[in-house]
Amino acid sequence: MQPDGDPVVPSCPIAMTNADMGSLSATKAQMCNVSGSMGTAHWYKLAAAMPGSMNYVQVDLWDKLGAFAGGVVHTGTFTITGDDANPDKCGVCVRAMGAKGTADQKTYFAIGGTVNVTAVGTNGQPISATLSNISFVEIDATSHKPVASGCSTSVAGAKLDGVVMQVGGGGGGTGGGGGSGAGGCLPGIAD
Repeated sequence: MQPDGDPVVPSCPIAMTNADMGSLSATKAQMCNVSGSMGTAHWYKLAAAMPGSMNYVQVDLWDKLGAFAGGVVHTGTFTITGDDANPDKCGVCVRAMGAKGTADQKTYFAIGGTVNVTAVGTNGQPISATLSNISFVEIDATSHKPVASGCSTSVAGAKLDGVVMQVGGGGGGTGGGGGSGAGGCLPGIAD
């Protein structure tokens, strides 16, 4: 609460609701090795800028986690629920960043909605995912915990398309988006 008794309203760089953004060309479309897997497990990063802003949306897909537990990343329609709604356990992870690179930068994580992965290939092949009715909450970029009284947003829809660039080296730690990258596979949003 502010001294006058009014609640503190956070400064949120992404609007609370966003209409369907249509097709977005990927700023990043990478296939990375999961750290410690000796190249036997992978994760994919598909990121795009939201129209007319320094805001980004990103889909990360992780072998053996969340919707892909016990298997590898594949095409299909996935609901953001259970482990996929947890930034440290997700296999289908949808993240966003508002005001990237500014003092007002905020990190968001999806807690609901649907992701339809229509293409996922190796180096030089297409990768495509369509987002529907995605609900985000602001999370702390380090702890991955929701920010109390933080920002929230929703995206009615977006289609992210790119061509996979296979990047060598490690690709993160034990969680869906939680580790530190190596070999060019940075864990940050649109990095």
